[in-house]
Amino acid sequence: MEPSKEAIAVRITRLNRQILGKVTSGSSKLNKKTIDREALLDALTVLYDECNDDPVKKSDDLVKTFVDRYRSTLAELRRTRVCLSDFEILQTIGRGHFGEVHMVREKETSDVYAMKTMRKEEARKRATAEDERDVLANANGPWMPRLQYAFQDNSNLYLVMELCSGGDLAGLLARRSQPLAERDAAFYVAETAHALKALHGMGYVHRDIKPHNILLDRCVLDARLVAGGR
Repeated sequence: MEPSKEAIAVRITRLNRQILGKVTSGSSKLNKKTIDREALLDALTVLYDECNDDPVKKSDDLVKTFVDRYRSTLAELRRTRVCLSDFEILQTIGRGHFGEVHMVREKETSDVYAMKTMRKEEARKRATAEDERDVLANANGPWMPRLQYAFQDNSNLYLVMELCSGGDLAGLLARRSQPLAERDAAFYVAETAHALKALHGMGYVHRDIKPHNILLDRCVLDARLVAGGR
């Protein structure tokens, strides 16, 4: 590999931006970064767990040295990172083929969020879980729920996001005895169009537009877009 001709300070700034998951300045599209802080920590944890397997440790003294040296570091890392035990599950608010959505309360702050749980086995088949996480983490404006936390365990991926307590558009339609008035329908169509425009500006296409994927805020007015494809 040829040495970089950039100054050290420039390279360090770019490395920090990459690890912290910053969006490229002046661009409306997501920065297609190769790694961010959470991905780096996940990779380190997986590497440690693989090396900590007894047959692997016994086969190589250097691996055993690595495991022994970073045992306390990884233990502290696991205690520090967000995990399922940080939340109290209040109720189930949605179910799908790939997992469930729960209303949860963060135990220490009592803040209430929506937590989407996706089974890893199904998420691998779906191949869009990472895109969904990136969109929610980097979206600006009112058109998509804001991601608060993302973490995983051995079985599931978890996305903890802003709770849209008005439910979804499908629920609103089901609760009504009559169809939406033309003016109201036009309002929700216009809001959905704005959400799609914002998503397209990030370089993504939503492949599952339906009332179940259009969330409403607590005033049952503003629509927000969730889920779907790349």
